[in-house]
Amino acid sequence: MQDSALKLWALRLLLVAVVLFMMAPIGIVIVNSFNASAFNAWPPTGFTLDWYAKVLSDPNFRAGAVNSLIVGVASTVLVLLLGMPIAYALARFRMRGAGLLRATLFAPLVVPRVAIGFALFVLFVVVGGGLYGSYLGITLAHAILMLPFVVTILASTIGEIDPLLEEAARDLGATPLQAFRRAVLPQLGGALVVSGIFAFITSFDEVETTIFIVKPAVNTLPVEMYHYMEQYQDPTLAALSTLLILFTLLIALVVPFAVRGNVLLKMMGSGRQV
Repeated sequence: MQDSALKLWALRLLLVAVVLFMMAPIGIVIVNSFNASAFNAWPPTGFTLDWYAKVLSDPNFRAGAVNSLIVGVASTVLVLLLGMPIAYALARFRMRGAGLLRATLFAPLVVPRVAIGFALFVLFVVVGGGLYGSYLGITLAHAILMLPFVVTILASTIGEIDPLLEEAARDLGATPLQAFRRAVLPQLGGALVVSGIFAFITSFDEVETTIFIVKPAVNTLPVEMYHYMEQYQDPTLAALSTLLILFTLLIALVVPFAVRGNVLLKMMGSGRQV
């Protein structure tokens, strides 16, 4: 009994140590954002808020944040509209070529994003139509990257919904679309919220693919940060990163209030009511 208690405490200490090790880089970034040194001297030589003032007053960062918000919202809406029917088809129907569809759909997960960005750059330039360096082109690129995650979340949730509910709705005179809207869609609220937030955060943070397909007029915030880092080595990016961490946490805190019941727990893999 005593050995079991010791093992339990050892595991807890190990878990705490791992969490602290993983959180240490974030802590260093936050501390460095208040560093009075203009050359990222460590340990910090003093305390200042000048870097936050510089971030908030920089027009490039402000324009990049607006562009990232526009692209993030647009690509999230697009990927949810595309992912819903694809996830429903994969979860409900047995069809020929499903394996090929899945392989194509999940290819962005295994192909390096730099390669995807270069391929999209070539495609947009060859096809034309104003896709290169436009909001539409960036939105489409981000939707391609986010689609596998959204489809996975929605398909797993749809697979747990009893199809008899739809059949009952159809027996009562509902069309297939009405049956889906009344019997399935209300139960997808949590999955839609989670996948939407995940997609938005992914789009807002994307840089490897985006940097190949943007023009200066539509640079997103991560691209602006990348260009700034090429020229300067002061704590300005640490201050901006701290603000982005707080922004991400603020978005993540919406999930527990927006998702009803234990949808999150089910989607994390248990598949059972708690």
